[in-house]
Amino acid sequence: MELLDEGWDFQVFEVDAGWLFRFPKREASVAKLNMERKLLSGLGEWVPLPVPSYEYFCESHESSIRTFAGYRKLPGTGGNTSKMVDRHRVARQLGVFLARLHTYPADKAREAGVPEARDLVSHWRDKSREQMRRLNGLNVNLGLLRRYLENDTPVTFQGSPSLVHNDLWAEHILVDTCSGGVSGVIDWGDAVIGDPAIDFACLYTWYGESWLENVLAHYTGKLDAEVISRSRYLATCVAIHCITLGRDLGRVQWVEAGCAALELVLAT
Repeated sequence: MELLDEGWDFQVFEVDAGWLFRFPKREASVAKLNMERKLLSGLGEWVPLPVPSYEYFCESHESSIRTFAGYRKLPGTGGNTSKMVDRHRVARQLGVFLARLHTYPADKAREAGVPEARDLVSHWRDKSREQMRRLNGLNVNLGLLRRYLENDTPVTFQGSPSLVHNDLWAEHILVDTCSGGVSGVIDWGDAVIGDPAIDFACLYTWYGESWLENVLAHYTGKLDAEVISRSRYLATCVAIHCITLGRDLGRVQWVEAGCAALELVLAT
């Protein structure tokens, strides 16, 4: 057993080189793990890419022992570190995947405990305004960034809310080391029912707007006219959050990923 990774909500241990066990770090994270396990039990047969399938689940009612769960490790490495990403193939796979994900029955997601998040633009705008104060010392044009956040807020999503991953950063997209294609999508604890643009925003932070347009070319779901502008705006907000959270947790790679994402956004 070895500690594989640690984020805000979970510690992840790899066991016998073939299993991953997730341990919540706080009580709020226990609810996320419960939701994730229930959601993925039905979602795995719905979407065209592999997702974790929990086979072990230990629910504890003792204050000294938290719930934990485990699943067979999916193959591949995170897209943020993989050197073998086939961008065209990945764009096609993710476009098809997200079109299917966003049509998952919302009632089934609610039954699994997935929360609602109607106005993600307002939520992330307010969060970013607060976090902007903590971006000093970075090679980022803060004046330009601040003006964009204040003056270019997109219209709030008016469509029907969908199940969204809500944390679809490249590190949560596994890439096969041989084919360069997607081999799995992990870390579903932040899933919500809301604006599909949040998933596109996270993809925006990977390779930018032109690549996102390639993803959307394979997306068969209904898209509104403002989806690109909302995706760009939300990408800016989640990048700021990634930087501040990375600093709080000492995760240099998160800070670097957030800065790289801001460069993509501000260059557009």
